[in-house]
Amino acid sequence: MVSSAPCTALPGRGKSSFTLQRCLLGIFLATLACLLFTLSDACVLPPPFQALELVGKPKPYYEVGEEVTYRCKKGYDQVLGFLTIATCEPNHTWVPISDDACMKRKCPYLGDPKFGKADYPNGTYQWGAQVHFSCSSGYYIIGKAIINCVLKGENPHWDGKVPQCEKILCAPPPKIKDGKYSFSDIEVFEYMEAVTYSCNKKPAGEELTLVGEKELYCAGNGVWSSSPPQCKVVKCPFPAVENGNQLSGLGKKFSYRDTVVFECIQGYYMNGSTTSVCNGESVWEPPLPKCLKAAPPPNTKPPTISYSVSTSPSTKPPISTVSGYPNPDGLFDDEFAQWIILLIILIAIVLIAVIILCLYRRFQRRKKGKAVRAQYNTYQKSLTTSAEPTT
Repeated sequence: MVSSAPCTALPGRGKSSFTLQRCLLGIFLATLACLLFTLSDACVLPPPFQALELVGKPKPYYEVGEEVTYRCKKGYDQVLGFLTIATCEPNHTWVPISDDACMKRKCPYLGDPKFGKADYPNGTYQWGAQVHFSCSSGYYIIGKAIINCVLKGENPHWDGKVPQCEKILCAPPPKIKDGKYSFSDIEVFEYMEAVTYSCNKKPAGEELTLVGEKELYCAGNGVWSSSPPQCKVVKCPFPAVENGNQLSGLGKKFSYRDTVVFECIQGYYMNGSTTSVCNGESVWEPPLPKCLKAAPPPNTKPPTISYSVSTSPSTKPPISTVSGYPNPDGLFDDEFAQWIILLIILIAIVLIAVIILCLYRRFQRRKKGKAVRAQYNTYQKSLTTSAEPTT
């Protein structure tokens, strides 16, 4: 309980103002305590839901035992057996309810189109879902391959029509100069039906070669698998590689897709590819290789060692003058000098440490000796003083 002091005016102007402030503060605290006491037994706003909405306007707080009613939002249907009424409990919480009380409405079921299939990735056709359409082999789709179930007002509907699956057909393939294709009397070709091209014979005796894909098939609606070939006279020049030998593809004439393989004679190395093919432009591809003279092999003889001449006998090993071989004296001097310097430094450090330790111990002994002598002198003085006669 919060009580305010009585609002009694005291004598004096300053004291009267102070009393008024105390009075207002007491009223504010009493009101706040009353409000908190009232709200302590109440529930806060009911919880929000995705599929449920509150019936009526919400209040700032609800008393224990008070109920609120929910209903399904637009696009949802109520499911029997689930609560839509929440009650304020004594522990200031609401009796739990969930979105399971309402279920999304569904779009009309769409079956498979003729010569096609409908697939529901989410396993449902409620609003928010999709349906994917595809056609069987040899057919192509006309229309939208994916349509969505959308909510318009209170009822869902599909945002497109079911597509159709039409048979894939191709018009006759292109004609070529000095050539022809099989089944030239057919006006419409179905999916995967193929034709084969060939070249005519020239009366002059020049042989025509089919350059490109020999067989084409209907791969899509009005689309063939590749561009048509060409009938051409292909003559690649005689392949000659200086300082080289031809291993395969020997002949006098070379036409489309003829292949030759080369190697270089001894003392020469190959610059380029060993294999070349005659292409449709009467050109060797890649270009014929070249055989270039090889560099002399490196000297594999052991190095020659010369010995220095001295008038007096020496016990040092002979000094090599061959490039790449280390000088024994230099190797010994450098490495040995480094070890000598390192050893000298270590010895110096040890000696300094020993000297410092000896000086420290000597200082400690002298300090201890002075202390002992001082104690002895004090003791002697005390004996002398006690031995003197008393007057």
